[in-house]
Amino acid sequence: MTAHLITTDVTGGIHPRCGTTVLTGNAEGVFARVDLVPLNQAGEIRALCAGLQTYTLTRLGLVHRDACRIAGTALRNAGPVLAEHRCHRHVAAEHIATTAPSAHPVAVADEPAY
Repeated sequence: MTAHLITTDVTGGIHPRCGTTVLTGNAEGVFARVDLVPLNQAGEIRALCAGLQTYTLTRLGLVHRDACRIAGTALRNAGPVLAEHRCHRHVAAEHIATTAPSAHPVAVADEPAY
């Protein structure tokens, strides 16, 4: 009964119109083609304002980010946020997510916990 809402593995390829490398797959039954540029929060807001859908790339495939998923915490560290592909769209450097270490260093105990 839910076969039409299937999420498939993503595949990489070249977009035939613009030659950009993209990922494609079904996200909960909807075909999705996304760019490989990971977005930070400001980048996602800009993409949404431009009318693009956003997705989280997980090990199971693409997950569409609706208002509840963006506001929630379930997908916060699941994977990079990717925007729907639009030919010749440029993502500003300040909107690209970085993989910098966490701003909160892990505290190390002076003595073992045993």
